[in-house]
Parts: sequence; structure tokens; C-alpha cells
Amino acid sequence: MSNSVDLIVPNGAEFNLRNFTTRLNREAERSFIEAGNMLVDQAVFWSTGPRILLLPEGFDRDWFADVHRALGVAPPPVVSPVPRTGRLVADLLADEAALARLRGLIAERHTRIWCFGVAPAVYQLLASVEAWGVDVELDGPAKADYWSSLYLDNKLSCLDLAGTVPGFRVPPGVTVTTSEELEGALHTVLTHGGRAIVKSMHGVSGDGSTVVQSDGPSLGAFWGEVLHDPFLRTFPLFVQRYLEHAQDVGCPAADIEVTDAGVRTVVLSAMTVNVKRYESVSVGEHCVPGDLRERLRALGNAVGQAAHALGYRGWLCVDCIVDRDRELYVTEINARRSGAMHPIALLDHWDGQSQRGLIAHSHDSVPARSDSYAEHIRPVFDELWSRGVQAVPTAVRGLTRAVPTFAVTVVAEDIEAARSILTDIQAKVHDGERSGAVR
Repeated sequence: MSNSVDLIVPNGAEFNLRNFTTRLNREAERSFIEAGNMLVDQAVFWSTGPRILLLPEGFDRDWFADVHRALGVAPPPVVSPVPRTGRLVADLLADEAALARLRGLIAERHTRIWCFGVAPAVYQLLASVEAWGVDVELDGPAKADYWSSLYLDNKLSCLDLAGTVPGFRVPPGVTVTTSEELEGALHTVLTHGGRAIVKSMHGVSGDGSTVVQSDGPSLGAFWGEVLHDPFLRTFPLFVQRYLEHAQDVGCPAADIEVTDAGVRTVVLSAMTVNVKRYESVSVGEHCVPGDLRERLRALGNAVGQAAHALGYRGWLCVDCIVDRDRELYVTEINARRSGAMHPIALLDHWDGQSQRGLIAHSHDSVPARSDSYAEHIRPVFDELWSRGVQAVPTAVRGLTRAVPTFAVTVVAEDIEAARSILTDIQAKVHDGERSGAVR
């Protein structure tokens, strides 16, 4: 047995809920917990070493076995606490049997806690493991520096960093603190630009922002959206001119790993965003146009160095847009593992030794014909794996939704090949026909 182990803690729901300054109503809270927990299984790819997974009950065991077979690694042990609240770490800490199982699996080994992002319960878990006499390392800021995670994840930090970090630019806009200011700022920005984006200090997958057009129905619906979006109900808010994006870029991003020694890794990617909703991400150098790569890498290093100086440790992500004049603007910092983390990890699994310069493309919402992984999804991927195609299904908990969906990540030589594989998978899974696109 190895003398160290990674404890994988995909606490996305707890992380997202930490950012509300007021208590949500139960329905809104439940929706955030369900959305966060639907993607937790993607954490199976984060680590390539000895590991223990903390996962909510209900993961598909056939899928779990299949993806580890595809990766060529043994499935790790899983600890699933009784789901009292839906908050993964809180449920673990309240479950004596689950804690006892975890303690037995750790077996006094040096433990590295890899979480989605730090939240108060993560520090409670760290203290519990330390109390067992175990040497524990957190892949995140120390408790005394927890504030740095809160600060960087707040969009106000972008305004500060734009004045101190080289290459850090933000879209022009107005910060407002009252409804009267919001109405006036929105009118002014729309008068000069035609479209505006209103953003809260925090957000999740499109919630917390809305795009408004001066000549469209969205202007009339805007105040209703403010009322129903729990992020937008809290001031301050940003009212920014909506920048027209360059056609060949998508939304570039840099995922940055910050350690005690400084910036260790900067990984480039490009997201596909439909107005404000994230749809997919492509990871790798060649997913970003050549004229932007060095600027984006330099920005990632500079932000990572600034975060390090604040005491931040662990992964964070800088999301950007590129306008039609090829200017690079920062839209937000996510002080956590981003949706690009499992494609990044899959590249480590499948390209880490060969260094062939592969890319990974991940799409988070693929329609399915039914809620049966074994019947309709497994046969498609069994065929692909038999021919050496590097693709995995993820987020199969989404099959239980009213409209069944799952996610797919493909590793390939280039983005065109990855998208071709994804298109073929979508056709086979949705309607059972073979398009012949995968070779």
C-alpha cells in the first residue's frame, strides 16, 4: 500500500452555496444542490495516483467500472455518506459509519485532500482527519487564508486586479448598489451599446447574469429575472456593455495551479457559451488561436502570482472573452476547480506519458433516449473503446432528469476530430443510428 493517498472531495454544491449572503428558500437551495451533485462523478478523473473518492449515493456502478476499465486503472474505493442534507462534506461529518470507513481506508497514510473548492466544511473535514493522527495536506488555501478564495471568487476582485496585474482588462461598465442606480446605468449602457450584460458578484453556470437588449423582449422581462434569480437580488451588480465576440475563439480561459512555490501549471482552454450559458470546453494549446496563446498564458501566470501573494493555493480559473478587435478581457475568476478539470485530468491519463499534444473536448449536455446507461450508452462506448477511441461518458446522473442527458469528454488529435467523434456519439445514443463519423 502506498504511504500517501488522495482524498477526492467534489463538494461543488457546498462551494456554490457558500457565496450567498442570505439564506435561500428551500426550493432554490434544493435546485443548487441537485445541479452541483449531478456533475460530482466527473471527479473520478482528477487524480491518477492512489485515491479515495467521496461521492454521494446513487452513482452508476456499471458506469464506474466501465470508465476505469477504459482508463486502464483499478477503480478506487468510494465512501458515500447518508444523504441528510445533500451537502457532501456536511453529510460525511454527520455519518459516523462513513467516517469510520474513511478512517480505515486512509490507514494513517499521508492524505492530500483535493476538493472542488474550499468551504468551511472542508476545514472541518481536515481537522477531523488530523485528529486521527494523520498527516494532512489541503489542495487549497490554509484556513487563515480562506478569505483569499472568497475574495478572488467575487467579481469585485477583477476591478482591483485590473489596476495591478499586467494584461488584466475588464469590459467597461458601471457598478451599482441600488435599484435606482441599476435602472439608470442600464438605460445609459443600452443607449450607447444596444446590448448590456448585468452580473452579480457570484454566479453558477449562467445564473447570476443576464443579457438585455434595448430593442427586444428581454428588456421587459429583465426585472422579473432579477426577482427570480437569487444571485441578481443582491447588490452590488455590474452593468457592462455586451462585447461582440471574435468569431473564431469562443471564450478563452486559463486554469492555474498555485502551490507554495508559486504558479505550477497554466492550462489553456476555450469554452462555448450560448449567450450566457456554458455548453462545452476544449482543452489544449491548439484550442486557442495562435495570436492569443502567449497573451492568455502570460495573463494566467500573472493572475496566479497575484493569487499566490494573497495566500491562495490550489486551482483557479480565469474566464475571458475576446472582442472583434482581438482584445482580451477578463470576465471573472473562479477560485476553484473549473469545468475544465476533468478534461485536463483525462489528458494526464491518456496523453501524460506520450506528450503527443492531444486536446480534450467536453460537452455537458448530450440528450439520451432513456434513463438506462447499460442499455443505450454502454454499447456505444464499448464499441468505441474496442477500436481505441478515447472518449468517456460522464455525468450519467443526468439520465434521471425529466429530459435525460449525460456528458461526454473526447480526447483526440485536434478539435475537428474530437467534434466528429462527439457528433457520432450523439447520433448513436439519441436515435440509435450509426452515422459512421467515428473512424
